[in-house]
Amino acid sequence: MPSNQTTKTVTQEILRVVQELSSGTGFGSIEITVHGGRVTFIEKRERLRFNHTSISGNISKLS
Repeated sequence: MPSNQTTKTVTQEILRVVQELSSGTGFGSIEITVHGGRVTFIEKRERLRFNHTSISGNISKLS
């Protein structure tokens, strides 16, 4: 069984990674997979949205 300090350190690292991933996400999701009470994967999916303007015919990425 992990010590309380180890659990706290792992939890802090998981939170740091999630914060880092979310800071660069405009549109998307962050999925955390847990197996046996432990975080095993953190996955980021980002979606890009485009603004299709009919007047100029240009397509631009929205921030």
